Amino acid sequence: MPPHNRPSRPVTSRSLPLLGLASLVFLSGISESAAEPHCYRMKFLPSALEGIAVAAPGGRLIVSVHTGTGEISAAEWKSGGQSGTAGIAGQDRVTRLCFFANPVAGKADTWAKSYGKGGSEALRAITPSGALDCRFEKWVTQVGDKVLPLGLLDISFQGSMPPSGTPLVDGKGEIIGLILQPSSGRSAYAIPAQAVHRVQHDIVKHRKLVRGWMGISLSTGSAIPRITRIWPDSPAAKANLRENDILVRAGSYPTERYPDAVNALFYAVPGEATVIEVMRGEKRLTSTLTPTVQKPGN
Repeated sequence: MPPHNRPSRPVTSRSLPLLGLASLVFLSGISESAAEPHCYRMKFLPSALEGIAVAAPGGRLIVSVHTGTGEISAAEWKSGGQSGTAGIAGQDRVTRLCFFANPVAGKADTWAKSYGKGGSEALRAITPSGALDCRFEKWVTQVGDKVLPLGLLDISFQGSMPPSGTPLVDGKGEIIGLILQPSSGRSAYAIPAQAVHRVQHDIVKHRKLVRGWMGISLSTGSAIPRITRIWPDSPAAKANLRENDILVRAGSYPTERYPDAVNALFYAVPGEATVIEVMRGEKRLTSTLTPTVQKPGN
């Protein structure tokens, strides 16, 4: 994690109440003819927790969500009367995403590059037992006083709650996210498609998520993302950023609030140039910097 004291993993089920819902399908606006992802029932080993997996972007791997705290060694899968064991390709403790070799070679589903809706939209949750209508409500970057390490989707249901890892599709049949865990009432948190792309990028290369370091510290006690420290000889120092600059955009993500900045910095990839915009007094300044793998001394 960057050095400005943000949490190391999403809110766990210990702090978010589980829910039970009666089955009801009611929403419209999703094409019934849209292609539906092929799902696998998963049992993670050795935890024995269960979830749903779907072909990850590109189809080389399948991806699911493991809400437990331990390491996964493999998973038992079932699909269409077939079953087997898949070895773990990589696991990320921040997002809870886990990747396995695809049991069906060449099987791929259509993923959105990102999901950036700002308002309510009808979606479908695809499970091995069928589809459930649901709705995207809003982005969540903070729960109470706890800032999340990345923004999550708030998904509402009027029917049964699907398992972790269940893919969510939009009207074009593109996967826009995966169910993470129940939140409250009749809602669940979901991991957005861009986070799946981000983590898979590093799983394929490193078998783990590798965070990008820019060399800035932000004030955790401020509602706005004010830079409180620029690390010497860091990407931020080389880009002429200064203390007291207010971060207003990182890459494609606006950062009006501190939690927005935390979310934006999650998507910083080591070695890939990122455009940074700051307010310095009344001036809006733009710089380009290239995050590194880690800060000096680590």
